[in-house]
Amino acid sequence: MKLHQLRILLAVAQHGSIHEASRGLHISQPALSKAIAELERELGVTLLSRSVRGVSLTAYGMALVKRATVVEQELRHALEDIESIRGHAEAELNIGFTAVASSGPLPDAMAALRKRFPNVALRGFEQRPQQIQEGLREGRLDLGLISTNSGPGAGGLQWESLFSVPMRLAVRPGHPLRRVRRLRPLLDADWLVLDPLDDPGSPISSLMRLHRLEIPRRVVQSASNLLGLQLATKTDLISMWSDFVFRGTGGPLRMDPGSLEVLAMEDELPDFNVYLVYRSMDLMTHVCAEFSKEIRHFAEGYRPRWAR
Repeated sequence: MKLHQLRILLAVAQHGSIHEASRGLHISQPALSKAIAELERELGVTLLSRSVRGVSLTAYGMALVKRATVVEQELRHALEDIESIRGHAEAELNIGFTAVASSGPLPDAMAALRKRFPNVALRGFEQRPQQIQEGLREGRLDLGLISTNSGPGAGGLQWESLFSVPMRLAVRPGHPLRRVRRLRPLLDADWLVLDPLDDPGSPISSLMRLHRLEIPRRVVQSASNLLGLQLATKTDLISMWSDFVFRGTGGPLRMDPGSLEVLAMEDELPDFNVYLVYRSMDLMTHVCAEFSKEIRHFAEGYRPRWAR
């Protein structure tokens, strides 16, 4: 296999069309078709299925594209490292993070990296844990910050514990249930949910599983934390937030004093551990390795003294 063949296959998979792929790569359609045919001949399988609606990947094609995407990303990383050695700081860093991990040391680490490497294209993506892991395996993400209370995941990724953060239940001031101390009497109330209800790793799912309770039936869902914060302070919804929100380290989710009242629960609430997740230290670009140092440094301030 040759690199240009893989790039052509990736372009065809992206566009779903021989014509559009040839335009995007600035090569003729016959040359593109010839490269695909040579690749299919070398592998002894059919990679593309052709129809009047365009082309699609066969099972063989999908398997090769999945790996070819990682190959292309690793070559990009190699070129970035070479440019760094030559003294050119231009590079890119793609970070996936969960909602709980978006506060705390992440903004500080990103700001510190930006100051040191102003030419780096720095991109952050708030995603679900499974999406982050898929992005790391496929090379679309360089690093992930994943919050979970179920321990490190598997799948060939490296999980490095950074810190943990408690979760809190809260209501607006004057809420009729503000003095409730047990979880069961709250189940018939209205709840705010910031994650998909079928996500077993979400804070509310983890809480209910811990106490062997069903998810509340009366819920309002919001994919936006900022909108959720407005709803929590202006309605009778019961909401669940990381302790960052109440400690003044929640960034844009920093809570104004008196906006929400934390419930003094007697039932246990789960702590969420935040992990730095990556494929391999050896495969990190220079910029990626430097960001890892920054996030570890700032995470020190969020660890209990006994754990430092």
